[in-house]
Amino acid sequence: MEHDQQRMQQLEEENFCLREIIQHVSEGVILTDRACQITVFNPAKEQMEQMKAEDVLGKISWDAYSHSSKEQSEHKRVFDTGKPILNAYRPHAYVGDIPIYIHYSTYPVIREGETLGVYTISRNETILRELLYETIEHKRLLSKEDTKRLELVGKAPGTHYTFSDLVGSSPAMKNLIREAQTVAPLNTPVLITGETGTGKEVLAQSIHNFGRERKKFVAINCAAIPENLVESVLFGTVKGAYTGSVDRIGLFQEAGDGTLFLDEINSMSTLMQAKLLRALQERCVRPVGSTREYPIQCRLICASNEEPQTLLQEKRLRSDLFYRISGFCLSIPPLRTRSGDTVELAQLFIKLYNKEFGKHVQRMSPDLEDWLRQGLWPGNIRELQNVIQNMMLRVGETEEEVTYDHIPSYARPVQTTPSNLPPEADSAARQWDLNGLLRSYQRQLLTQALSQSGGNITRAAASLGIGRQNLLARMKRLNVDKPKKE
Repeated sequence: MEHDQQRMQQLEEENFCLREIIQHVSEGVILTDRACQITVFNPAKEQMEQMKAEDVLGKISWDAYSHSSKEQSEHKRVFDTGKPILNAYRPHAYVGDIPIYIHYSTYPVIREGETLGVYTISRNETILRELLYETIEHKRLLSKEDTKRLELVGKAPGTHYTFSDLVGSSPAMKNLIREAQTVAPLNTPVLITGETGTGKEVLAQSIHNFGRERKKFVAINCAAIPENLVESVLFGTVKGAYTGSVDRIGLFQEAGDGTLFLDEINSMSTLMQAKLLRALQERCVRPVGSTREYPIQCRLICASNEEPQTLLQEKRLRSDLFYRISGFCLSIPPLRTRSGDTVELAQLFIKLYNKEFGKHVQRMSPDLEDWLRQGLWPGNIRELQNVIQNMMLRVGETEEEVTYDHIPSYARPVQTTPSNLPPEADSAARQWDLNGLLRSYQRQLLTQALSQSGGNITRAAASLGIGRQNLLARMKRLNVDKPKKE
């Protein structure tokens, strides 16, 4: 009896010591039990994620994090599979809108074959990451004098883009480029998400050319391959596998130790996803009709034009495949959320088409720049480039300015006069686009300012906070006449 009491006291003391150690280590520690309820959340973890232990203890892990769900919970996955997640590295928590980059590993607690809980040990590497960003920026500045050596890399055969081709000074684009440059030298699989036309392959090529420029870059759009041919295209075939088949290596082998880019992976069937998952897990492929397996060494970059959360919820993307291909996630913001980048991109395309079409455009009119910034651009950069191309074809050989008048008719906003519509306007009348509404509102403001200034252009411009030439350009574009003196 006395021995049992001594043993119990010893266990209590050991437990106390372990908890004290956990409370004072510099690494963040979180422990969940069988029900995935949080039982340990140490001070380092509190500081790391800007969350109080008292607010999360006792909560289900995915309820404690606003950006997580049961399906995405790594603690639940480790508990269910009994397999640890080692050396994960991704944005894991946020202070405001700023990501905290955490390097972590998650382990199951197993006793006699039974999983009792799951714990994660994590380390904040945000400062190290910032130092890496600064190093990369210095590297870019040192190489700026030689445009052929931008980012100190060349271009792999079959590629056209490096990070210097990613245009945009908005905070969102700067952060995207910095994140991409951080993961580029690694072998980590990358998942790029973004709407159609945002430039996912441009980003994929830039990542490849930031360290693998001497190696092959192989790209394929999964949506362009008939479903019954996807396996043979990716893994290869042997002669006799089916009628007309020949010995042909697949794209995984063709990429060698370079990069394989799978665009629109969200179009792949779940059956093919299972086969792709096996290849990634085993790091080998078996050509169709073959009994032999071949090792693969390429780095995988995938892209999706739909959000992973939607695909996972609708069961169109296997969660286990998602975890394999998303070692690091990069999301390209749509053009409508970074209006300041629109003018920069337009200037780039103007230079491109000046050279291609033999034009001499030097600038854009203020009203055109306003229109570019106000656009919703559902087709993103691809749509913008198409519009600029059409405009440049309409510019005269000697013209140096491209204006609102050069916009092709299909891209012009619908003309509407909301103030003249009755309150009971039908649903069709409510289908105004944003540009049309803005034009109507601007026309009203200009008319009012001119009326109040007695037709004096200078005073009207001053009351609107714009320059005289800017006002004249807007009057011409919006068909606003100078009021006649009575």
